[in-house]
Amino acid sequence: MHEEVFRALDNGATVITASRRLARALTREFHGIETARGNRVWNRPDILPFEAFLDRAWRDWLWRGANADAPVLLNAAQEQALWQRIIGESPEGASLLQIPETARQAAQTWQLLAAYRLAVDGSFEASQDTAAFAAWSREFRELCRASGWLERAQLADFLRQRITSGELYVAGFDEMTPQQAAVLDALGEWRAIDTGDHSAAVERRRMRDSSEEIRNAAAWARRLLESDPKTQIGVIVPDLTRSRNSLERIFRQALGEAVHLSVGPPLGDYPVVRAALLMLEFALGALPLSRVGMLLRSPFLAGAEAEWNQRALLDAKLRRKSLWDINIPMLREAAGSCPQLQRLLWCVEKKLPTRDIAGLLVAFGWPGDRSLSSGEFQTIEAWRGLLSDLASLDLTTPPMSLPRIIDWLHQTAADARFQVEDEGAPVQVMGMLEAAGLRFDHLWIMGLHDEALPAAANPNPFIPSALQRQHNLPHCSAARELEFATTLMDRLLQSAPDVVLSYPEREGDRALAPSPLAAGGSWLHVDEQHTDEWIASMRSSGAFEEIADETAPALAQSGSPGGSSLFKDMAACPFRAFAKHRLGAKPMEDPDLGLSYRDRGTTVHKALEFIWRALGSQAKLMEVSPQTLEALIARGADEAVAKLGPGIGRDLEKRRLQKLLREWLEIEKSRSEFTVIGIEAERMATISGVEVKIRADRVDELAGGRQIILDYKTGQLRSKGWDGERPDEPQLPLYCVTNERPVAGAAFAVIRTGELRFRGLSDADATLPGMAKMHIDPPLPFEAQLDEWRSVLQQLAANYRSGLAEVDPKPGACDNCGLRGLCRIREFEHDRG
Repeated sequence: MHEEVFRALDNGATVITASRRLARALTREFHGIETARGNRVWNRPDILPFEAFLDRAWRDWLWRGANADAPVLLNAAQEQALWQRIIGESPEGASLLQIPETARQAAQTWQLLAAYRLAVDGSFEASQDTAAFAAWSREFRELCRASGWLERAQLADFLRQRITSGELYVAGFDEMTPQQAAVLDALGEWRAIDTGDHSAAVERRRMRDSSEEIRNAAAWARRLLESDPKTQIGVIVPDLTRSRNSLERIFRQALGEAVHLSVGPPLGDYPVVRAALLMLEFALGALPLSRVGMLLRSPFLAGAEAEWNQRALLDAKLRRKSLWDINIPMLREAAGSCPQLQRLLWCVEKKLPTRDIAGLLVAFGWPGDRSLSSGEFQTIEAWRGLLSDLASLDLTTPPMSLPRIIDWLHQTAADARFQVEDEGAPVQVMGMLEAAGLRFDHLWIMGLHDEALPAAANPNPFIPSALQRQHNLPHCSAARELEFATTLMDRLLQSAPDVVLSYPEREGDRALAPSPLAAGGSWLHVDEQHTDEWIASMRSSGAFEEIADETAPALAQSGSPGGSSLFKDMAACPFRAFAKHRLGAKPMEDPDLGLSYRDRGTTVHKALEFIWRALGSQAKLMEVSPQTLEALIARGADEAVAKLGPGIGRDLEKRRLQKLLREWLEIEKSRSEFTVIGIEAERMATISGVEVKIRADRVDELAGGRQIILDYKTGQLRSKGWDGERPDEPQLPLYCVTNERPVAGAAFAVIRTGELRFRGLSDADATLPGMAKMHIDPPLPFEAQLDEWRSVLQQLAANYRSGLAEVDPKPGACDNCGLRGLCRIREFEHDRG
């Protein structure tokens, strides 16, 4: 900050800036100078952006005297609602798909016309779009005049003759609109602060793609901070909104809290706001159980700290009931284990007849009981500002129903981008316009390819093209974009003594060239430099001892909860077996609308159990008449579906089940003679000191006394499910090797739409009709295969008994595991890679 400007501010001068960011930066610089001089107390400098200056001038004018006839200044939400109403009621409104977006564009056009002091005249009849806007703008102007409203676009002109100022400086304006210039001229003499005074040393870098470009910029900033923690670093991104997520992820990984992005996500994406919107949706009516579960696990619901475990268990309990939609009375009735939750739901129900949004959130106890972080507090203040805008809509909008209010909040929160305030982070990531007037020690400008700078012309669709070019409006032509981009680059190159320019060579399948505005030197190709180089540097600088903690305490007793699934889980991933069978961890169930795959599998098992308990043998199956068999199938289907309880799709499932059973029993008729001697019969089995409970779906005895063990399969089945040391489907091998009687074969009875067949292995004299063999490499005689299975199962059991709990999933094992949040496999794979 120049000494002259500092003294002027100390004496009460005003500095008007082009952006809020520049105002904050100059304010911090002023405070830093006062602190360096040893001062402990000083007046806050009068530094504020142009729009804030107008707001203060408006308030001062209202407070200075009696202004009984003063107009009502509309806020942005009121203006948006007014434009939306006008456009929706116009002849064109019936054919528009996105009226809110059209209203937003119309409001911006109105502000642009006011900024450049252009009138809506006969030239607007040149096209259908401009003529429509002309009609909307006339109605907007008449409504404001008749109602005594002052639109924001006219505030500067209204105040021009009503405000005064003392010594005045301006900073960061690459160009001024005629309206801004008129206001400043009306204030008297003013001077511009020259903030760009560096002669930069420029380095040009060519990167493979935008991801590599971001990683290199983050690693560069990290190295600079390591050498000088007080250095000020700027990173300029032309299209910051589009690439924001990648930028934040990579820069946070490299720099932690030492970085600040100027563009935040939509307000509705912040957890505390998302929770508020979810509570309001729940107040409207039933929600899918998955969304109710999100609410139960939310820390922003009152009582979350005290009832954290009970609410998680309540969520799991509701999922086991296979409920789909649940409303507030249903949840309150089910929440016997959560008394605080029950009480707040009572309060919410009493509040429901009102349209009091804030009152409903208070009833829910939002934003919860725990202390809020600074970021959460700022986000809540932004949300309350949104509620204030909602309350102000009564001026320009007819009363809205509660569903319409919540829709408005959802839409507005999704459109409003919010970023917590910059608390002086040394690395600033921002767009090109936001860097106006700022100074840095080091600056990186990325994305400087020929398609980004200068930007393509984007004329306003509601203003005649000729009028835009005549008055040189923003984005009106390629020449205008080139002129503005040249000004921007010239200013940015004076913002720091050390400047890096970069561009990506490719974006997707498109080859890119450097922007002509970044010409003037050679472009160096830089090899990729990962942002985690600093992690490797930290690790190499110290002595670390790595301990692989992959073994749990050995199993103290032979018994183990569960059954054959222990071996399936152990083969899939040792940690999964440890988590499920020793820690008791279970994945959350996802409710299905209607019947789940598990439900449909259960009905097949239950129906066949009923049928074979009635028949008992293949001979009996052959003896019964078609009518008797059909009645038996119908009763079996009824019994099976009835066990599921009430719900959607039960009658349809009965018809599907009867058709499948009818077709399957025809296959059973073609078999050699057998007797069913075991149906869902439980027994205990011990392998390598591990005792488990097993239950075969069915055991058939053949004429010679040997047995075939069957397992019903209603889902997909891999033909290699019995192969290798970690088989996908070890249940049937387990039943076979622990069976007390001689076993002649084992097979899956695949019973599903599109496939009805046996898949398995057996002796040559016990082959089932049409049976497809399970693939085992190398193939062995059935007796030898039993020995091989016994060896595989003994090893799995021994590993489990010894406490092996390594996170070692075989391919595909993680797809339907549900425990990835517990084993943290993603972090493990990242570290290992």
